[in-house]
Amino acid sequence: MTAYTYTHQVLGRELEAISGHYAFQKEGQLPYKGRQVYYYTGYSSVDTSCCGPGGCGFAFVIGYMVSWHLGRDASGAYVSEIEPLADSAERQDLTKLLMQQAHVQQVNFWTPAATKL
Repeated sequence: MTAYTYTHQVLGRELEAISGHYAFQKEGQLPYKGRQVYYYTGYSSVDTSCCGPGGCGFAFVIGYMVSWHLGRDASGAYVSEIEPLADSAERQDLTKLLMQQAHVQQVNFWTPAATKL
């Protein structure tokens, strides 16, 4: 699998979405198949939707860590080298693990739009 550059998120900063907002609250690392999986946990709040309020706790899986904190981008955010998780069986397995261990209702996976290393 190809490694990509990944710019780390700012923890605690609320970001607006089409029907509410969300924030990444915590970074985590999960040992899996002899490697470390990097992920965030956070919350989303649906509070500007015409259909009513809601929300959930979520995990956002970035991928396998290849090189951690290689440097910083122009804004000062850390940049790392990450190998995304593309295998559907691994995604299903990690979804179950994170729902149990991180107590979240939703698990999503990063799809790179970054430059290949």
